[in-house]
Amino acid sequence: MNKYIAISAGGTGGHINAALSLGERFQESGFEVLFFTGTRYLDYQLFKDNKSKVLHLDSRPLRSKNPLILFKNVVLNLFVFLSVIFKLIIKRPSAILGAGGYVCGPTLLAGKLLGIKVYIIEQNAVAGLTNKLLSKISNKVFLNFENTRGIKKDHKLVIAGNPIRSKIKYSDNETSEEVRILVFGGSLGAKQINDAVEKLVKRQWPKKIHIIHQVGRGNLSNLEVSQNIKYEQKEYLNNMDELYQWANIIIARAGASTISELRVARRPSILVPFPFATDNHQKFNAEELKKENCFYVNVIDYNKNLESIEQDIFDAINEVVEKNLYSPIGECANLDACKIIFEQVVNDVRN
Repeated sequence: MNKYIAISAGGTGGHINAALSLGERFQESGFEVLFFTGTRYLDYQLFKDNKSKVLHLDSRPLRSKNPLILFKNVVLNLFVFLSVIFKLIIKRPSAILGAGGYVCGPTLLAGKLLGIKVYIIEQNAVAGLTNKLLSKISNKVFLNFENTRGIKKDHKLVIAGNPIRSKIKYSDNETSEEVRILVFGGSLGAKQINDAVEKLVKRQWPKKIHIIHQVGRGNLSNLEVSQNIKYEQKEYLNNMDELYQWANIIIARAGASTISELRVARRPSILVPFPFATDNHQKFNAEELKKENCFYVNVIDYNKNLESIEQDIFDAINEVVEKNLYSPIGECANLDACKIIFEQVVNDVRN
């Protein structure tokens, strides 16, 4: 078997971090890894320190109501498709894995045309358009949620969980005189959450509060806060493993990567799904996590106005504090996704 693997992902931190985690697992077993990604901000930012070969492709989405834009994107994707074929012919990988994002479309189609085995990872509770289409040609489809909307149930499906950073670990939630709250809204921040926190820090709290808040690139600001609050802003968080252990309560969006990391960290979580997520998948992600009932999860209705969202977050924080809901209720549906996917792909390729 050729110990050379290609992994495609782009667009969001969830997709790219899953790809990086998988790449790390294959590299530990002696594989050489080639990454295909896009040309958006995070495609450069998150891959910049990776020592593997990374190719940036100018692929475009195929969701548009404007027929001219749709036609233009189809043409651009055709050129990307041809360039990927050329790259794959030069050094033929044993398999190609798609970890999410529309860059996976031309990449996996090119691999399939060349007779290379292709696999997709669907991280969300609702499959995106690219994965809906790619699931029809994939050798196997790895799912994060058993009840994934948009993917036909058949023998190709494997419930594998979602690849996450290996440094993310569970530790006991130690309470102290201050309540430590970690706030993040995805890799680029979240205005809805940022605006709610801006109001939260001006409130009077019954206990001391320490907030570390990832606001996103270009969103740093000077806020006046009440006397019993320590408040820190960060554009981006590079030490999530340490921060998960530090936090008593987490406020976040509900992307697939976040959901998977919360399953491991098992901290009381207040989730505000992104209102404009494709097919509303973040809402379904959050609801699936809450159903698992392994730690405190409160899903905030993002359709409410800012004042109501801020009040709901405030009430949820107080509920955790007053009822001492810091400890996990039970084990989560947490799987070692990197191990499962690695073993499945390697065994499949050998056969």
